[in-house]
Amino acid sequence: MAELITLKEIEEARAKISPLVRWTPIVPFAPSPAEVGRERLFLKLENLQITGAYKPRAAFHIVGSLSPEERARGVVMTSSGNFGQAFALAGRELGVKVAVVVMKKASPFKVEAVRRYGGEVVFSENDYMARKPKMHEVAKERGMVVVDTSEDRRTPIGHSSIGMEILDDMPDVETVVCPCSSGGLISGLASAVKLRNPGVRVVGAQPVGGAAIYRSLEAGRPVTLDRWESMADGLSATRPGDFPFAHVQARVDEVVLVTEEEIAEAFRLLLFRGKVLAEGAGAVSVAACLAGKVKGGGKTVAVVSGGNLTPELVQKLLAGEVPAAAAAAR
Repeated sequence: MAELITLKEIEEARAKISPLVRWTPIVPFAPSPAEVGRERLFLKLENLQITGAYKPRAAFHIVGSLSPEERARGVVMTSSGNFGQAFALAGRELGVKVAVVVMKKASPFKVEAVRRYGGEVVFSENDYMARKPKMHEVAKERGMVVVDTSEDRRTPIGHSSIGMEILDDMPDVETVVCPCSSGGLISGLASAVKLRNPGVRVVGAQPVGGAAIYRSLEAGRPVTLDRWESMADGLSATRPGDFPFAHVQARVDEVVLVTEEEIAEAFRLLLFRGKVLAEGAGAVSVAACLAGKVKGGGKTVAVVSGGNLTPELVQKLLAGEVPAAAAAAR
């Protein structure tokens, strides 16, 4: 069994966190006017993080931990877009060349953002499992250091600072709801929360069309999905990482699924009621809460993990549409 990350590792990483990484706010959220002043749902706004998503927490931790020899070689990693942006920024700030492998169907908005932050984009075929072979191919050709974020111990350790901030800002929190994909975010958050306050429930949320962790928990081992379809492109993993999955099994109380309609409705409520712009991946935690799928309740913090989405998708969602590709996953 994998050796799970410890509170000591979490605290040591947090003490060295980059000053560029923001301590993001927690704000109350009232889905209806009748709930104003009596809110039980609160939002951890990682969409306000630099690069528009939570990923710089681990990116700066990983790039900052490289040896001088590794920094000189540069790193190559895989991403659906948000992690690539974070690594590109961390590489730019710390003087490390970064290459990011993305699928050809990745969000053009996120791909262009990677380039703007100074990262090089390398395309793989449109299969989540094709990204890693391409990453290793690039590493071999260029002598770069491979960073497999789905298995790297430093990934959840870096992301764990979100859980620490939640407990610091809201010590009486009863439930934390977190989006999950390959498992890096939720494994780090759950470790921080459970190691400091085991009584707090940690719930993961995934789209029905991208339920890799949910299906893996059913099977008792990491499994690979045959297909993945959702507007929540930031949660594009068709298989959880072995290392984070061990943490999910040990430290996450439950994982729930949300439909595309529920994600779309959460997007609209977040925007109009909360004045919060969330991408699909960032809205799944709120969707789970609004749809009544989170047991236990009480004072609940939902992590809005990111806000990077295209103007075209925003327009469709505002028009009340469920994007066609996502609709196929229903």
